[in-house]
Amino acid sequence: MARPPDRLIPQILHVDMDAFFVSVEELENPSLKGKAVIVGADPDGRGVVAAASYEARKFGVHSAQPIQQAKKLCPHAIFLRGSHEKYRDYSQRVFQTFNEFTPIVEMMSIDEAYLDLAGCDRLHGSAFNAADRLIRTMKERTGLNCSIGLSTSHLVSKIASDQAKPHGLFWVMAGYEPKFLAPLPIRRMPGIGKVTEPQLQSLGIWTIGDLQCWSRDGLKERFGKYGEWLYAKARGEDTGAYAYEEEPKSISHETTLDQDTRELEEVERTLSYLSQLVARRLRDHGFFARTIGLKIRFAPFRTVTRDVTLFEPTHLDSAIYESVLAMLDRVWDPAQKVRLVGVRASGLEKGTFQRSLMQGEMKRKLTRLLQTADKIRDRFGFDILQLGRSLDPPDDDSDGLEEFDPKPAKRPRRKKHKHRREFLGRED
Repeated sequence: MARPPDRLIPQILHVDMDAFFVSVEELENPSLKGKAVIVGADPDGRGVVAAASYEARKFGVHSAQPIQQAKKLCPHAIFLRGSHEKYRDYSQRVFQTFNEFTPIVEMMSIDEAYLDLAGCDRLHGSAFNAADRLIRTMKERTGLNCSIGLSTSHLVSKIASDQAKPHGLFWVMAGYEPKFLAPLPIRRMPGIGKVTEPQLQSLGIWTIGDLQCWSRDGLKERFGKYGEWLYAKARGEDTGAYAYEEEPKSISHETTLDQDTRELEEVERTLSYLSQLVARRLRDHGFFARTIGLKIRFAPFRTVTRDVTLFEPTHLDSAIYESVLAMLDRVWDPAQKVRLVGVRASGLEKGTFQRSLMQGEMKRKLTRLLQTADKIRDRFGFDILQLGRSLDPPDDDSDGLEEFDPKPAKRPRRKKHKHRREFLGRED
């Protein structure tokens, strides 16, 4: 009997397309090359930067930055609204190129992905050679540049691809992961944000190397399960056996409207979209919510919150939205403009029971339908499937052109909003 092969050493590529939206615009209009270009919202509105050329980045412009701030930093930039359909088309070409190298492709967004090359040696040679060839093939097939990080883990590869930018390849060889990570600031580790960073700094942990000096037990004593996660990640390990973060006590999504409004229908559409986002996160975690909350901020800054406890916990979009609408009806003031709205789910449970056999079967079917929709959204973006109540009504004088939304997987197709997601139990 043949001896089974030794366990394959992971060969993970993190591929990040360089300034993707801007690069596509430059392909369509070569006169933009070498200029400061910013793709995103109206520069006179409240939206954010979706992408900036490297020429614009020299002035401090970066993605997710308020568009008005970008305009102040780089007033001579060329501002473009862009076209999501065009970017989606190029993203499909990128994905097809990935699939030629390995069947194991995990698209993280429209312009980045993880590729697992373990076991592909006979097809490509070494993983380094495959990564180098992928960079060249991507340029030939799509006209776009990409940067690649190569290592034995997702975390190290992601950090390495950032080090490789623009249009480069950074390889961290097996066994050198801790040495590569050690000099980097602690904030460079994905999952450490504005809450955890000062806690670590108060313990004298400023770099990942400082974190590597702590024992597993010491970190676990300080941070619980999250400490085990920190210990493993500081050494460049992928942590399927550890919690990425403590289980959230609540899940919420909120958005600041591009313009303050008294339009009830606009507020209801936005809340429908946010309810779907919350429900999706609940299903991702396997949670049911017993309490649903509404947050509404009137101009200038008066904030009202309401909560309702459900007869039966839920993770269904429609149930959450109907609860939110009932609360909105009680606090709505047509004389005041609305600036911000949010939806929150709390009282989270890992399972629920049905009080009616018939209702239980209907809800199981609806859950399966929503789970199928979630899989479609994973591949094509959250906005590809929406409840009808979250969509704008047809415009009689519409020219048939779709306005670009710089973050289609996280935003509704309506007036632009600054959307923020937060887990209220952990903010990073």
